[in-house]
Order: sequence, then C-alpha cells, then structure tokens
Amino acid sequence: MSETKKNPTDIEKKIEETLEDINEEKVLYEWIAPERAFQRREKDFWITAVAILVLVAVIFIFIKEFFLIIALGSLMFMFYVLSTVPPADVRYRITNRGIYFGETHYYWEILEKFWFKKSLSTEMVHFGTVLKFPNLVSLVILHKDEEKLKDILIKKIPLVENPPSVIDKLTAWFAKRLPLEDRAVKTKTQEKKA
Repeated sequence: MSETKKNPTDIEKKIEETLEDINEEKVLYEWIAPERAFQRREKDFWITAVAILVLVAVIFIFIKEFFLIIALGSLMFMFYVLSTVPPADVRYRITNRGIYFGETHYYWEILEKFWFKKSLSTEMVHFGTVLKFPNLVSLVILHKDEEKLKDILIKKIPLVENPPSVIDKLTAWFAKRLPLEDRAVKTKTQEKKA
C-alpha cells in the first residue's frame, strides 16, 4: 500500500513546477516583420484608378451624389497613402499566454481558430476571435516561419481551412476582368529587380 501512495514531496514538486509554468510567461516564438501587408503600386495602376474614379464621379454628379463623390475620393486617397508609405517593422511574439502584436496582447482564451492566407503578396496568419471587435487579428509572417508557427499554434487552437469568401471571389473576378496594372510591365520590373 505504501508503494501506491506518492511521496508528498513529489506532489509538492509537481505543484510548484505547474505554478511556475502558469506564472512565468515564456516566449515560444518571436519574429520581426512589417505591421501590415504592403504592395507598392506602379504609375499605370494609379492612372487607371484615377480615370475610373473620375468617370464614376461624373456619373454621380449627374445624379447629385456629392457626398458619395467625396467618400470615394477619400477612399482613393487612403488607398494611395497605404500603397505608397511602407509599414514600420514590429515585433511579434507567441507566448504560452497568447500572442503579441507590438504591445497589443491577445490571450489564447479569446482566440478561436487560425489559418494562413496570402494578402498583397505577403504571407499572413489570421486568428478568429470571440470578440465582436476585433473579430479577426492578422499577423504578417515570413514564408520560412509558416511551418514553425503551425507546429506551435496547433497545440493551442485549431487550424481551419479558410475557403474564399464572397468578397474574395468578387475581388478575384474584378481583378481578372478589369486589371488596373499591366501584368507584362509588372513581371518585367520584377525581373529587373532580381
């Protein structure tokens, strides 16, 4: 009977180890990457986009939708700024308590699922949350880190396959039918850089 009972010191040691694990935050993985997806646009893209905006604005002038014209102009300006100003680098960390995006922290308890997706030629990992805002947290990753991150994250939350949404399908359809950039020019400029 004494063999089946555990020594109280062994139990105390296990409790202490567990408490140390709970109280001490351990960094599981850390990397530095841009704070958002970024893709610089060529001059042809902007010429085409402004031409489309002017045509739409002329139509809206005839139906007297001046506020809608201002809203579209504001959106174009915001898109221009986001496409020309490169993002700053930020430190990302995955710990035993959650994920850090700079100084912003999200605990594992509020993260439901994760998936990998490419956005603007940038690899990203997306986290679905239980919060109403933000219901999605996106982190920029390096392509070489994807497998390491998958191994760490799958132990904490489930990996889901994210099928393209309706918006993704519409965007792909419009991009295919109405290219705002000349793809031949884009591939030539990429070859020159290489």
